[in-house]
This record gives sequence, structure tokens and C-alpha cells, in this order.
Amino acid sequence: MVSDKQCNLKLDKIRASMLLADPVLVTAPHYDKLKKLIDSPLYEVFKMMPKPAIHHTHLTACADKKFLLKLTYHDQVYYSQKENAYYVNKTKPAPPGYLSVNTLRAYSKDSRVFDD
Repeated sequence: MVSDKQCNLKLDKIRASMLLADPVLVTAPHYDKLKKLIDSPLYEVFKMMPKPAIHHTHLTACADKKFLLKLTYHDQVYYSQKENAYYVNKTKPAPPGYLSVNTLRAYSKDSRVFDD
């Protein structure tokens, strides 16, 4: 029998190899990458797992923290402290209460402190 820890290590290895081959696999538009995801070894594992539901993933669980942090440097990324949520959109303005992450970062004396 495989332990939870062993299973996590194997899944992490598969995820890392997939992201190495395609760094935007989980951040690109869903339908652009759907075939690649369904044909992946990770999806094969999901199909074997004993869970009577369709599996899904969360971006923060799939992507490397450094990659996610790098994304916050784009001007269309906003954050709301009240909602504790991000908003990303190139064409529409952010909802009330959301500020550009770059604006928030500029308030800090050192962007590395802000990023930490």
C-alpha cells in the first residue's frame, strides 16, 4: 500500500514534469490546454483515485509560488484586502475596493519585503 506521503511525492513529480514541459499549462485558458490535461499521466492517476466526483484543481495548488508571484507584476492584477481576493482583467477596470498589486507594492520601501 502507498502512503499519503508517497502518493504526494509521486503526484508532485508528475506535476513538476508537466509544468517543466509547459509552464503555462495550468494558467492558460482552460480549453486551450484541456486536451493536454486529459491526455496527461496526472489525469490517469485522477481517474483511478477513489472519489465519486469530477476532480478539479486550484491554481495555487498547481503552480509554483515563484511563478504566481511573477504574475502579480502584471498591471492587470488587482487585490482586495477586504475580500482577500485577486482580480485579473486586461479590458475591464477592477471592482471597487481592489487596488493594483503594483500600486500596493510601491507603498512598500522594498518590493522584496512586500513579496515575502
